Amino acid sequence: MKKRTMIITLVLLAILSCMPAFSATYYDNGSQRFTITAGVNFPISTTLFDENHTYVGSGYGGNKTGFTLLGGYGSLTYQMFVNPYFALGGEIGYGFNYYVDDALLTNVPMQFKVSFIPLQGTIEIPLSLGAGFSYMSVSDGGAYMPFFLSFETGLDWYITDNWGIGVKSGLWVIPELYFDSSRSYQNALQTFIPLTLSVTYRQ
Repeated sequence: MKKRTMIITLVLLAILSCMPAFSATYYDNGSQRFTITAGVNFPISTTLFDENHTYVGSGYGGNKTGFTLLGGYGSLTYQMFVNPYFALGGEIGYGFNYYVDDALLTNVPMQFKVSFIPLQGTIEIPLSLGAGFSYMSVSDGGAYMPFFLSFETGLDWYITDNWGIGVKSGLWVIPELYFDSSRSYQNALQTFIPLTLSVTYRQ
């Protein structure tokens, strides 16, 4: 009983200590953020609907996706705050992954992005959702433009009032859907996890 009371007390203290962080706001309507990121991405899964099968992880053969362990990614993001906690904007990026046979997959996502920043100031924890399209091409094949969905979170540390550095990760979901029955066998879903370093300028 004493242990349970101690745990409840610690949880309540943690919640109370976070309340000033959530009540204090740094941003106003019209405040802006500009972020540059660079890092890697990891292929997680490829689901082929025609086969009703999901391939997981890097490598070739068995249940592997056919991608090498990691690829690269970089992006530019601009957002404007519509209230002290929510910012709207867009992101354009460039990513690449190699198949095990050395074919290159190029990924250029263009997405609308909404961010919620509950903790603000010197340390920030942005939570973002993105939706849009990505121009994807394979070096030994064709090109297509599937939907692109993303979730991102991270930790930013502002070393001055305007400039911050951080680390970000999340999940990309890329559904490749064809409504033409002659191409329905190509319907697929890919997922990746990005891991990037970032520099943010805010004003």
